[in-house]
Amino acid sequence: RHGVGIKCATITPDEARVEEFNLKRMYRSPNGTIRNILNGTVFREPIVIENIPRLVPGWVKPIVIGRHAHGDQYIATDMVVDTPGKMKLVFEPEDGSAPQSYDVYNFQQGGVCMAMYNTDEY
Repeated sequence: RHGVGIKCATITPDEARVEEFNLKRMYRSPNGTIRNILNGTVFREPIVIENIPRLVPGWVKPIVIGRHAHGDQYIATDMVVDTPGKMKLVFEPEDGSAPQSYDVYNFQQGGVCMAMYNTDEY
C-alpha cells in the first residue's frame, strides 16, 4: 500500500555462529543480501540520551539520513595480504581505451584491503 518495507535486524554469522548453529560456511550479511535484492536504502536513527550534548546545540527539528546501500561493503571484494606489496585499483574500459590504474597502498607487511563499487542506475 505504501511501498515501504521494514525488516528487523538479523545476525551476520561469524566463526562462533558457524560453530554454534552448525552452519556449512560463513554466509554474507543477511541484511546486505536482502537490501541488495530490493535495491534498498538504509536509514539510521540516532539514539538520543539526555545527558549527552548534541553536536548542534539548540537544534530541534528531526534529522534523517538515508544511505543508498547497493554495492556497498556487503558485496565488496576483500582480501588478506600476507606479505609486503602494492595494492592497485585498475579499471579496464570495454571500448579498448587505456586502462586507468591507481596506486592505493604500499603494504610494508601484511594487512587487509577491500574494493567497493556503486552504479548510477539505482
